Amino acid sequence: MRPQTWISVALLAISLATVRAQSSENVKIWTFSLEHGSLRISLKSSSDGLSSLGFGPNGQAPEAPVAEQIEPLRQVLAQMPSLGLDPRKITYVGTRIFSRDVIQKLAYACADSSAWGVSMRNGGQGNEKLVIALLNQSGAYESYNEVFRQFGMRVQVSAAEKVGLMPFSSVPPRDSRDRANAKLLVPADAMLGMRFSLVDSGPKEEK
Repeated sequence: MRPQTWISVALLAISLATVRAQSSENVKIWTFSLEHGSLRISLKSSSDGLSSLGFGPNGQAPEAPVAEQIEPLRQVLAQMPSLGLDPRKITYVGTRIFSRDVIQKLAYACADSSAWGVSMRNGGQGNEKLVIALLNQSGAYESYNEVFRQFGMRVQVSAAEKVGLMPFSSVPPRDSRDRANAKLLVPADAMLGMRFSLVDSGPKEEK
């Protein structure tokens, strides 16, 4: 066999091994009916013991505000050990901007950001990075860390894709300045990814 063929075979074997190592399987899905909406949390795990969560509304019902998602999240993390998974080995959360409270907090953060105004005047150039920064700045998902902190972890938005826009007038104005910004385009939707970092809360297992 020629050297080039050996190289091709070796690369194929490495590629297949990587795919198998990274493959994940669905473990469980939880659904919750809450006071102001619904919530669906899905759990996936991979062969290396790492896991991920997915958040979204349940069916056609609107997604509950983030504050109402905290107790369901706490329940899911408490059940993970019985499923053979360690909550400290969650590495990723996938979600989408569904909750009205998140949309509103992000809209206000955009209206207060000079960088966002410049981005919109330039045709939205770089708005994905700004969505990430402004979501974290707004604290829209900060309540999740009330739960994750006990496991020595902190989660933040790390990716935003397929950002959809709407007029700022779609959210209630806070003051006269907001009414003046009524035509400013702000995010109405986006696919989000969140990653974890370690925090100081006693000795915890390294990821």
